[in-house]
Amino acid sequence: MPTQSDALAHAAHPSSTPAMLPFVGVDIGGTNTRIGLFASLDAPTFTLLARFPTPQEYARQVEQICVTLREHGLLNALAGIGVSIGGRLALDGRMVTIAPNLLDYVQQPLAADLEAGLGCPARLAHDPVCGLLGEKRFGVLTPSERCAYVTLSTGTGAAIHLEKAGVGVTVSIEIGHQLLDGNELRCLCGQVGCLEPFTGGRQLEQRYGRPIEQVQDSAFWETFSDKLALGLVNLAQLTKVEVIAVSGAIALHNPFLLPLLQRKIDARLNWTRLVLIPARLKEDAPLVGAALLLATPEESILH
Repeated sequence: MPTQSDALAHAAHPSSTPAMLPFVGVDIGGTNTRIGLFASLDAPTFTLLARFPTPQEYARQVEQICVTLREHGLLNALAGIGVSIGGRLALDGRMVTIAPNLLDYVQQPLAADLEAGLGCPARLAHDPVCGLLGEKRFGVLTPSERCAYVTLSTGTGAAIHLEKAGVGVTVSIEIGHQLLDGNELRCLCGQVGCLEPFTGGRQLEQRYGRPIEQVQDSAFWETFSDKLALGLVNLAQLTKVEVIAVSGAIALHNPFLLPLLQRKIDARLNWTRLVLIPARLKEDAPLVGAALLLATPEESILH
């Protein structure tokens, strides 16, 4: 069985191995899971092996991933598997510790179970971290030293990247769970006052009784963008990020949203500039970033 250090060394120096083993990226979202096979990490191209509704049962998810890869003859034949997941991770990046939309996954040994089932190293990260890795390597964030990635989907997630002289760190943050003054709504995370009840697809669907993509009310989108713009301004003021790549189903299905958010952000920020840009890789950013975990130094990511 290949060790994690062997696979990561191979990922960093692929030319050192004549017969390159492929990589797998998995994107476990609150709604759907996708599995992609990457021949190398030199391009954001992959073969989609499977797409299915995300099981709420942890054991079923691990089984589906392992069965899919075994059916494609990839047991003991991978350089590694990287997983993007809609939940906060333990400090060592080996399991999920907080996941309001995936409760059965919390405190489960996900990395260890995948390694045991597939015979290869496994790396995990919060989905916005993976989205940021994808956009930083192949997308709109490539030239930026102070940047962020925000996903607007089942939940509202973000990661930031700060660097100087080529040395950087990527940090998972809980933008959707910052507290808004005067907000008495209870979030799925258990807190009262979070941003996410105003911007998270699952919570909005529960409140309005229908999927958010069916909501056409302009007053709804004014409230949505008012709350989110405030959250993004707070992010810029606290971290000094200058550009944000935005993705997720809500952003992708509502092209009017980013210009509306940009106007509201511009009206609030007086002495700095924050630019919103659609993610170039769109919904593939977390999947591509999941595979890139295998070539990303562990110490450069703060879970």
